Amino acid sequence: MSILDNIITTKPGAPRITVYGKPGIGKSTLASQFPDPLFLLTEDNELPGIQALPVVHTFTEMWNNVKSLLALEELPFKTLVVDSISKLDALIVEYTIDQSPPGKDKQAVKTIAQAFGGYGAGFEKAASLHRALKSQFDKFKERGITVIYISHLEIKKFKSPEAEDYDILSIVMNSDKSRIVYIDDVDAVLYCKLQSHTVETDSGRTIVKSTDNRVISAGMNDVHVSKNRFNMPASIPMTFEALCKYIPFYKGLKHDKSE
Repeated sequence: MSILDNIITTKPGAPRITVYGKPGIGKSTLASQFPDPLFLLTEDNELPGIQALPVVHTFTEMWNNVKSLLALEELPFKTLVVDSISKLDALIVEYTIDQSPPGKDKQAVKTIAQAFGGYGAGFEKAASLHRALKSQFDKFKERGITVIYISHLEIKKFKSPEAEDYDILSIVMNSDKSRIVYIDDVDAVLYCKLQSHTVETDSGRTIVKSTDNRVISAGMNDVHVSKNRFNMPASIPMTFEALCKYIPFYKGLKHDKSE
């Protein structure tokens, strides 16, 4: 038997997508447009008419909810939405601090920087919890279920090895160690914003003006964190209908429905 006999043809898998942007831009609304979504809430998104599990108030509650969903033989949803991973991160930080042994002074630690003896150990512990939870969510991909991670936006300092440091828009997390869990190992990081353009004033200044049109930036950019594995254009209207044209998994589903 030749090794070539083991060659298979891969099929498009359910996507794992991180979505972030300013408050009120419509991140939860966009996620609600995906097929048959179930929201796993860490905060109230005030979106009417959605199917959701009650807001969790601890990391343990979220972990147990995910394990219970995985235990179901059939899940009557095609999309899971974690809204938001920013608040989830706060719950993980709280859990990390609670689980940490006392400090050298025998007092309970109060910050993640002090947790587990300090020197970055608390941040690594929090990141390991994010990785463990995301590995559970990745199991839904194997069952053909999309997972969307909604995040708030923050401005962080990017330390460039080639030029001066500069500000970049990214997702809210306690540290880069936790942040990369939802950036590196997902299929798309989508930055949601108002469409804008530059205008030159009478005084010669160049200013940025925004329109009312909401768009998604999905390509590599020095100003904000974004990426995709689907050959998406630089700017896409902020709707599922516009997005699904570029995601092979949804092209397949549409074809199956037509048959």
